[in-house]
Amino acid sequence: MRLQTLQARDIVRKHDIEDIETALNRYEKTHGTFPPDDSSSWCGIISAQESKEVMTSIDSSLRQDQKYTKQEKKFPTDPIFGNTTKDYFYWKTSPVSFELLSKLESDKNGTRDTTPCGKPGIYDYSVVSFLRNKF
Repeated sequence: MRLQTLQARDIVRKHDIEDIETALNRYEKTHGTFPPDDSSSWCGIISAQESKEVMTSIDSSLRQDQKYTKQEKKFPTDPIFGNTTKDYFYWKTSPVSFELLSKLESDKNGTRDTTPCGKPGIYDYSVVSFLRNKF
């Protein structure tokens, strides 16, 4: 496969993660915590069936962004790994911090062979809320 194709999908992934990050920050400003509201920590693949409540919460905040106001615009999922065990991963590390993880294709570094909360998965890219919000 051509490197440009792999890089293009990685750009989509990074933009998706940024959109989800924005939605999570908006959600936290409104609710005082990141989803789920009733738990101080949580982790899982956002698109997984067992994550439906969390995905719905993120989606409601995401829909406040002009880019997502039309219902035809689907919730962001990985361009290749969407709805699989390699889809975007969300870890609520505390009521006021989170981490989002994604698997890349063109810049594979396999920095994590397990997620921070101990669930299996290899991820190459992450966004950590408390680091990004302080700088």
